[in-house]
Amino acid sequence: MSNQVKLTADARSKKGKGASGRLRKQGRVPGILYGYQVAPTSVSVGALDLYHALHTEAGRNVLIRLEVGGEAYLTVPRDIQHHPIRGETLHVDFLAVDRDQQIAVEIPVHLVDEDDAAAEGIVNQVLYAVAAMVKPMEVPNFLELSVAGMEIGDVRRVEDLRDQLPAGAEFDVELERTVVTINAPVSEEAMEAMEEAAGIEAPEPELVGEDEDEASADDED
Repeated sequence: MSNQVKLTADARSKKGKGASGRLRKQGRVPGILYGYQVAPTSVSVGALDLYHALHTEAGRNVLIRLEVGGEAYLTVPRDIQHHPIRGETLHVDFLAVDRDQQIAVEIPVHLVDEDDAAAEGIVNQVLYAVAAMVKPMEVPNFLELSVAGMEIGDVRRVEDLRDQLPAGAEFDVELERTVVTINAPVSEEAMEAMEEAAGIEAPEPELVGEDEDEASADDED
């Protein structure tokens, strides 16, 4: 990944909940710029512009060319805070990075060839993203892991993704971590036994026939 999204920010001098609330009512998102060759600076960006920047194929690993007061910084978004109900972005950190130095990222893992796995098995993806150290301009949007030819009991691990990392990059997670397994289907009897062991009770049956009529009569009283 090498494409950058351009985003213009305004420096802000007023801080606190009141000032941040007023910014949000104006369609802007408060944030802070910090990191490589920049003093921590409070900023704000357009909410719609930020939304589009965060919804490219790169996702949270998008490179943002943040322009503030005539200066431009290569940044990545960090610590994005959302409203718990409305989902709107409340605050975002912009980490300025050196394009020649590795940064910590989480790279999504996409499974492919699922139709070519064991027909009687169940594909169970355990790990959906892997931590890695990669130069900003080289971060992949995602890694693909084929499950073709996998049988029940087979496992694919982080080490099976290693050939997709750019030269010099490395995983920041144990290579033996399981990414995907093929599980045997669980019978209805086994499922019931597991639910019973977990203390999960079957739902009460609904009243029918005479019992239902009696219940209705009781309700009318």
